[in-house]
Amino acid sequence: MQVKTLSTSRYNSTNAVTYVQPKTTKAIFGYGSTGAVVSMTNLVSNTGVVATDTTGVGTARFYLAAAGYGTDKAIFGYGYTTTLVSMTNLVSNTGVVATDTTGVGTARWGLAAAEYGTDTAIFGYGFTSKSMTNLVSNTGVVATDTTGVGTGRYGLAAARYGTDKAIFGYGSYGVNVSVTNLVSNTGVVSTDTTGVGTARNGLAAAGYSTT
Repeated sequence: MQVKTLSTSRYNSTNAVTYVQPKTTKAIFGYGSTGAVVSMTNLVSNTGVVATDTTGVGTARFYLAAAGYGTDKAIFGYGYTTTLVSMTNLVSNTGVVATDTTGVGTARWGLAAAEYGTDTAIFGYGFTSKSMTNLVSNTGVVATDTTGVGTGRYGLAAARYGTDKAIFGYGSYGVNVSVTNLVSNTGVVSTDTTGVGTARNGLAAAGYSTT
């Protein structure tokens, strides 16, 4: 039996491998608006110390999304400059942000992203009320659009849960909605679950606990 490094483990009976999800120890903030869109990142150490700005790291934009992938890397994607953009920027395991990769799925903003599986990620939804997702491989390659996956909306949030799955929740398509969509450990997005808490947009989400 093959075993991959430390942390929360799980067994996949299909290929008889015990997967062990590594726990990343650092973080990164990126891009945004100060009144004008900016191209900058701030690294976060494993003790929560935020570094000063690193500037000029890809196209300045805001209302984008980001997630981890590949167990120790990250990806920023999409957003708005003076128009909707279709681009991603990979982040190495030392926090170095790569130049733009363009044309990766439908241009949009107000989307969400999360890790799922053992080393993959997913971008989903966005303005204008897009019902679509884009899977990200463990090498940072973004797949073409998968459409029609739940209610199209923007201003939603996403997070990992259950060690290898993800969830999209809430948002707006002109009216706020109370909707969630589960993502399996193979990246399949489920139909809407409605009426789960107060309808709202512009929220955030994160995983917590190991139990």
